[in-house]
Amino acid sequence: MIFLLVMMVMKASGFSDFEALLELKKGFQSDPSGKVLTSWDAKALSSDRCPLNWYGVTCSSGGVTSIGLNGLGLLGNFSFPVIVGLRMLQNLSIADNQFSGTLSNIGSLKSLKYLDVSGNLFRGSLPSVIENLRNLEFVNLSGNNNLGGVIPSGFGSLAKLKYLDLQGNSFSGEVMSLFSQLISVEYVDISRNNFSGSLDLGLAKSSFVSSIRHLNVSGNSLVGELFAHDGIPFFDSLEVFDASSNQLSGSVPVFSFVVSLKILQLQDNQLSASLPPGLLQESSTILTDLDLSLNQLEGKMYMNIRTLLFSFLDFLCKSFLYLFRLLNWEYLWQVLSEV
Repeated sequence: MIFLLVMMVMKASGFSDFEALLELKKGFQSDPSGKVLTSWDAKALSSDRCPLNWYGVTCSSGGVTSIGLNGLGLLGNFSFPVIVGLRMLQNLSIADNQFSGTLSNIGSLKSLKYLDVSGNLFRGSLPSVIENLRNLEFVNLSGNNNLGGVIPSGFGSLAKLKYLDLQGNSFSGEVMSLFSQLISVEYVDISRNNFSGSLDLGLAKSSFVSSIRHLNVSGNSLVGELFAHDGIPFFDSLEVFDASSNQLSGSVPVFSFVVSLKILQLQDNQLSASLPPGLLQESSTILTDLDLSLNQLEGKMYMNIRTLLFSFLDFLCKSFLYLFRLLNWEYLWQVLSEV
């Protein structure tokens, strides 16, 4: 009802983009930096009615294309219904403030490519109209705590999405209900939520499995065996996999063919049996970080000494060359010659 009233007022007033921002500004209660409340001035307009020198605002031909207000400590209500008319808005980045409100009516911002509302006080569920945002490439909703509920089915329409961060909220539901929608996302972090079910990426789209580089599902309520459907899928690009602090059981999957894997975190689960011997072979992975602690693993763990030795020597060489670049070459060579 409130939304309909706001829409009627906006239509009746014929809000331009700068007028919508002035209406949005009314919800801002505190501006510690003093950059927004003072610069967002109705008198500061260019000839095409674009905001002129409004902090964090980019505009072209009367249409606002970007709002960037990260880390200003702004306090107040950020009303999405007020800005539904910003048809040219591509970037909305308001991270690390104290904005409250809901994400209702966000589906009207159809030009939006970059959305970052992380580190605020938004609440409520993610609306199904997110499926209308088909230009979205980057979504960060992390650290709002009171954002939650079941993820809607609209993510299956976001073919351009590459980055999705939902960590530190109260989202729930079957984890594969979300992952089965994703198409070619490269970065996914859903850690510290209330997702449940088993992580069976054999049921996900092959394009997602092939493209994902960073996958963090830690701190949820996932159960069962990892990749139980068809075994471990063929990750072409996976570099980071964190499934720690869940209730996963069964054996540790054989990651031998995930040749790009650098970080593997499976600690604090209920994994059992012995570690796959091929996991740490130098020909299989380039692991630099492995944590399997707080499980129920048995047997001996064999580390490839040759791999560790070459990694250490490589580190020493790179460190030495870095010092040469930082310091005067001739002076350093003279000092080393005298040793």
